Amino acid sequence: MTRRLRVWAGEPDPGQGGVSQPMGWLERSTSGDYAFTYDADWLGRPHRFALSWSLPLAETRYTGPAVHYFFQNLLPEGQARRAVTQRLGLSEDNDWAMLVAIGGECAGALSILKPEQPPNDPEDWSYEPMSSQTLDRLAQRRGIVPLLLGGPSTRLSLAGAQDKVPVAVVDGQLHLPVGSAPSTHILKLPNRDFAHLVVNEAFITRLARAAGLDAVHSELLQQTDPPCLLVRRFDRIASEATWPAIRLHQEDLCQALALPSGRKYEQEGGPTLAQAASLIRKASVAPIQDIQTLLRWATFNVCAGNADAHGKNLALLFQKGGVRLAPLYDLVCTRIYLRLDRRLAMSVGDRRDMDTLLTRHWSLEAKKLEMGGQVVIRLVRATAEAVLKALGTTVAEFEQQYGPQDILQSLPTNIERRTQAILRGLR
Repeated sequence: MTRRLRVWAGEPDPGQGGVSQPMGWLERSTSGDYAFTYDADWLGRPHRFALSWSLPLAETRYTGPAVHYFFQNLLPEGQARRAVTQRLGLSEDNDWAMLVAIGGECAGALSILKPEQPPNDPEDWSYEPMSSQTLDRLAQRRGIVPLLLGGPSTRLSLAGAQDKVPVAVVDGQLHLPVGSAPSTHILKLPNRDFAHLVVNEAFITRLARAAGLDAVHSELLQQTDPPCLLVRRFDRIASEATWPAIRLHQEDLCQALALPSGRKYEQEGGPTLAQAASLIRKASVAPIQDIQTLLRWATFNVCAGNADAHGKNLALLFQKGGVRLAPLYDLVCTRIYLRLDRRLAMSVGDRRDMDTLLTRHWSLEAKKLEMGGQVVIRLVRATAEAVLKALGTTVAEFEQQYGPQDILQSLPTNIERRTQAILRGLR
């Protein structure tokens, strides 16, 4: 089996023409250890960036868990992982074989390819139109493994446990990227285990934006039954010079903190709000603004009933102007699904019960975040008030655009109740 892979990265500068540059080498020893080395040319490039905050730019050969964990976190999890490995005839725990098979179009700016396989030049990028029949088969789960859609030429990798497909919107139509051509959007598919999950995420994300949070753009695709969710990728920017998009590098908190994907939850040793704030202070070019966004994200998750906001749902985005906290994503109300854990994935002041948060819990969290207690209380109150103010209008606009939705019979009432409880707890 291949023991050496080339890591390519696109630079966050339209002037570079979108051509991926060799970033370094990923190696795996016969004993299974991973190693990564930056190319000398990459270290000298004007728009260079580190593969990860945990693997800073240096003329060294990185070895150990941090290397393995960074690349492991690029791969699908859960049922999506099982489906891919079964189709490819791979062991479910074989991260290396999965990188070889589906590493061509990862999150961010990376392409992970065999040494003899250079990425396509932008002039050679191509896209396969997605027919209505293909979309319908995806929505209905009729014999399709989403990440392998289209066969070997379009094998793609997206991290996470939810079924999704990287797609490109070209001339207003959905297409599948071929080879290492970049996608522009993520198509999230209906979930058979959790009813209305796609509509849930579409509504909660719209509510976040209406409340003033920097969240991703998404829209329901109702030509399938049940509908799918089309999410604009925050790690892509539209470019006329490099059609259709330029890749931007990004990494989630587990990657930046050198944690395996299996430790994305705080109670399992995963990231805390305080660790996220500490990382932002070191990495972001606008740390005060981004830490405020982090706190507003935590508050909004309580309002929305999102108990699954874990370490892989926050990311750093490497832009031309520097590193920033990425737009917020994977925003859903998990509390409506009774079999899911109802406690917060990231605690507030050592408390995970979102129904009983009081001023003292937010004040304790303020100390951990190294922020003033009154500053935190004001931000929490302002966020909750913004959610209440935006809720009615968001429901009306959502139903006007997409029609009546079953989940909206109860979801807004639940959000209002939780948000009012936050405000009462601050008195």
